[in-house]
Amino acid sequence: MLNFFKLENTKSRIFGLDLLRFFAIFFVLLGHSKIFMPDSDKWFVNRIMLDGVSIFFVLSGFLIGGILIKILEREKATFKNLVHFWKRRWLRTVPAYFTVLTILIVFTYIMKPQRLADTFYLYYVFMQNMWNPQPSFFAESWSLSIEEWFYLLIPTFLFIGIRLSKWKPKHWFLIVIFVVAISSILYRAYLYYNNIYPTQESVNVKVMMRIFTRLDAIMFGVLGAYLAYYYPKIWNVKNFILLCIGAISLYTLKFYNQGYASALNIIWMPTFKAIATLLLIPFLSNLKAGFGAISRFVTTVSIISYSMYLLNLNIVINVLIKYVFHGNLLHNYVKTENWIWDFTAFWLLTFVLAFFLYKTIEVPFMKLRDKKKSVS
Repeated sequence: MLNFFKLENTKSRIFGLDLLRFFAIFFVLLGHSKIFMPDSDKWFVNRIMLDGVSIFFVLSGFLIGGILIKILEREKATFKNLVHFWKRRWLRTVPAYFTVLTILIVFTYIMKPQRLADTFYLYYVFMQNMWNPQPSFFAESWSLSIEEWFYLLIPTFLFIGIRLSKWKPKHWFLIVIFVVAISSILYRAYLYYNNIYPTQESVNVKVMMRIFTRLDAIMFGVLGAYLAYYYPKIWNVKNFILLCIGAISLYTLKFYNQGYASALNIIWMPTFKAIATLLLIPFLSNLKAGFGAISRFVTTVSIISYSMYLLNLNIVINVLIKYVFHGNLLHNYVKTENWIWDFTAFWLLTFVLAFFLYKTIEVPFMKLRDKKKSVS
């Protein structure tokens, strides 16, 4: 029984990257938890909160980019290796996503069918926000589809390019990084000049939560992996100054805003935030170990952060707190004088359920993934 509460593979983790992931999921949950808070208390949260999803994008690009570089430098760019990469990524990310998605579809179909998206089947192939704005159903899944299409498209470009040319992986990585990043920025510019944005929500739905508009953030993470692998003497310097510049830049960008519908906000802000996040990683990627109980808690949250992201908004807030606790099925959440109890329940339930989802779904499929690797 006690083995259930143990976390696997904690010794090989890099604490600095766990710390970055910890803050990313903390900012995401903090933003969602504001629904419980009185308006008078939100000012402090608004001042300290950063874009956690943008941080996730850059960190994901750094980690997956490093995996791809090692594959292409140490092995051949074969279709077998490409499929093997996809299998490992999908066994890591898809089972938990499908579990939560299916639960939400069944619950919504039975309890409030009018809220179920007509195109709910697109969620199973991560196309709910490809060409059109994503429906409000399972709203937080917009970032997951961006990640999955990154896993599908970028390795394909790299493998095909290397196979069809005599160029080395080092050259092809630079080409793909800059072509995809620039294309993403240009696509945001196209959307900016061809749409009207009356509210911040319209900016989010029409631009920021679309698949091809945010790939540049992930590619800056890949750029970090490129620098770490090919220029380790420069990268492996624990540059605390860059860390400070990155953190200050993120908060400067947060408060320097020309309006939600400005060209700065729509076209350039996602890129600037990605670059600022990238500046954090050289120091953090070389911070190998933490200290004491606090570091163990940070590592635990980092490990279950994917499940926390999947569960916190729809399962915890909408199903458990709104419906199970308050019997509110169709209307917006109504704050009460006892809001602190809902606020506390949100954090506790998210952590506990995420740990359970991680242990029962994520871990078995990761073991299957590793078993497949050992016998292949």
